[in-house]
Amino acid sequence: MTLLEVLVALVILTMVGASYLELFSQSHRLVGSARQWSDAVSYAQDAMELVKLGRQPDPLPNGFRTQVTRRPWSSGYSVVTVSVFLPSGQRYDLDRLTKPDARGTDTW
Repeated sequence: MTLLEVLVALVILTMVGASYLELFSQSHRLVGSARQWSDAVSYAQDAMELVKLGRQPDPLPNGFRTQVTRRPWSSGYSVVTVSVFLPSGQRYDLDRLTKPDARGTDTW
């Protein structure tokens, strides 16, 4: 083999290796994003359970935060929304429909 053939083979191998590293980097970012969304869904479900019990959600770790809102819907129903704000600035909303009973407490 000539020196030129060896150099061409090294260039091709380097390009293939760089492509694999880029693919690995992108998949690592996607896994991190999926983990954040999974955490947001879990935090929203936990917060909704606390709201059902009449308590306010606890502060969240790692830059996440929650917000609980109620708004009237129709015929005496109301919608409770738990919003979880991700550290990346995105938001996940979980809605539940409730109706106050005779005592004024929500039935879920």
